[in-house]
Amino acid sequence: MEKIKKETYIYWHQPNAQLKWSDIKHLQLEDDDLIYSTWEEDEDDVRGGWAAHITRMVEETDEQFQKRMKDVELKNKWAKEQRYNSYLKLKAEFENDRK
Repeated sequence: MEKIKKETYIYWHQPNAQLKWSDIKHLQLEDDDLIYSTWEEDEDDVRGGWAAHITRMVEETDEQFQKRMKDVELKNKWAKEQRYNSYLKLKAEFENDRK
């Protein structure tokens, strides 16, 4: 398997004000960066606020890659065990039907 690109936050807008150019002009933005700026209501609908962030697709680090490979290995092992358990149940069911 090869490394993949993951969406990564490169900027998070903290103030409760709409995002302005002056907030991000210091950033080295790239063509494919995604800029989100939206009004969000809070859970109680009492008041909302502006939320903004910028994300970029970044290749995963060696550590992230190793963790993902370990997770994939564990999931594959778990899936194999589940299939085997299903097989044993089906085998027992159909063996009992033949008798």
